Amino acid sequence: MAQVVGGHALGTSPSAPGLGRRSFFANAGAHCLRNTRVGFNPRSSTSNAGRIDARSSASNLAWIDPKGSASNAAWIDVPICEQIVDKPIKLIVAVDGAETSMAAFAYVTEGFMQRDRNTYVDVIHIYDANQSDLPNCFRRNTIQSFVEVALTGALSSKRYKFQCIPCGTVDKSHHICEEIKDIKADYVCLGFNAKSKSWRSRSRISSMALGVVERGQCSIIVIKDDSVNLLPVRRPAKFVVSVSLNQSSTKAFLDSLRLSRPGDEIHVIYVKSFMEDVESDYTKILRHKYASFFRALQNGDEKVFSKFRDRSIRFHIQTKQAREQTGMAVVRYADDIDADFIVVGANASRGSRGKFPIGTVSRQICLETERNFIVSSWVDLRPDLYERYCR
Repeated sequence: MAQVVGGHALGTSPSAPGLGRRSFFANAGAHCLRNTRVGFNPRSSTSNAGRIDARSSASNLAWIDPKGSASNAAWIDVPICEQIVDKPIKLIVAVDGAETSMAAFAYVTEGFMQRDRNTYVDVIHIYDANQSDLPNCFRRNTIQSFVEVALTGALSSKRYKFQCIPCGTVDKSHHICEEIKDIKADYVCLGFNAKSKSWRSRSRISSMALGVVERGQCSIIVIKDDSVNLLPVRRPAKFVVSVSLNQSSTKAFLDSLRLSRPGDEIHVIYVKSFMEDVESDYTKILRHKYASFFRALQNGDEKVFSKFRDRSIRFHIQTKQAREQTGMAVVRYADDIDADFIVVGANASRGSRGKFPIGTVSRQICLETERNFIVSSWVDLRPDLYERYCR
């Protein structure tokens, strides 16, 4: 089920019923069709290169750049979208004995991997050989015994690997990034590492998580719940996806689809300005973009996307309150629906440009919320380079 909250149903429009590729941007009032850039679909013949297909699906929308140039970063080519959501999932879970870390381990092994038999997990414990005065729950032998027993009882030996890695003189994120390269992991699941209950400690993203996003170029799942009973192991999950017109937020939506299971709820939310009484062109384009995605989910002809039609998906436009920031509005919505995960996007190339790995709004959401969050990493490359060097 796909719907919109606070507006007409997605997939229909009073001014543009049955939005197709040819009518999409004309009815959105954003750009003329002659100014659009049409990409070449490798699944079609060379004789069809440059033609516009009038079918109404996510693939049609993704091939058009509404600004007529490569500068628009909102669209991900369809073959890449299908590859992202269709391939088997490989995870890395880093355990250190902390409550949030062990809850993350239990969520993956007892919940997520039990519902998807094609998943694979690499569980790693990175330890400091020079520390010998640790509490029992943080010691290597204790963690190793617990993890090995849990994995043996929950999964077949072909679906997991466990290893203890000495930290040495490098940062822990370095070892995780090496594992990402070895198994071509899609996600790294971590416990939120707050050394104390103070606000200052709980309002920081660990250097290990930031290192994974920046250098590992891998999406991370950060668990803040300190008990597996609080996580959606045997109940439907609720995802809140913060979106805008960029590729990283599109990747966040694809990750929410990929990590969801039948019966889960996915709330796609866009926060508009407090002063925006009439929808801007930006808001209209965003609404129609996800209308096309949602139609593809319900379209039986879309072999890949139609697999996710049994999710409850809705698009919601949230208006900021007075003196409220975007991140605060997203967190407020997640609290109102009691969401399990907030999903945000991150462009992994920001670090190479001297910027913080996670953008300002996404970082604010992660720090403001008390809920678990997912940072979806995206590398902005041409399709052939993404296929060659990325997952």
